Amino acid sequence: MQNKTVVALLAVAAWSAFPACAESTSESLTRIEAETMVLKAREKQLEVQASIVTKQNEIAARQSVTAALNQPEVVGDPVVRAIEGIGNRMYATLQLSDGSLVDVQQGDTLPGGMKIVAVHPREVLASNKGRQFRLGTYAPALTGFNPNFPGPGVVAAGNRGVAR
Repeated sequence: MQNKTVVALLAVAAWSAFPACAESTSESLTRIEAETMVLKAREKQLEVQASIVTKQNEIAARQSVTAALNQPEVVGDPVVRAIEGIGNRMYATLQLSDGSLVDVQQGDTLPGGMKIVAVHPREVLASNKGRQFRLGTYAPALTGFNPNFPGPGVVAAGNRGVAR
């Protein structure tokens, strides 16, 4: 009788183990599927965050260009006509308030005591009486409205290069 009880218990254990195994496989697949969905959602979230950062950088770049174009020019400050050079050997051509042109580099002092702090590919920094500022760029005065002529800082399609 003991053998029959042991055999019966083993049969019940084997029979109940099979559905448990099937359930654990099912649960495992469900868990893997859920983890996959979470990972895909995280991937999408990272893509959206990267897109947001890209858009924010584009907006910041446009705002800095707009700020540079709308920077008020102080009467008497020289304006940048051109910037040339390679690496650390950058030179700028400035137009002084009297209309004369002068080539400068970092460390030069202009008449009136203004000192050139730095010449970068897109800007010239100067200081005068302890105040550091960026020099404005030269923009010719428009004498009349021409809707076909782009304003200062606008590049017309096909006119990306500069003829020399």
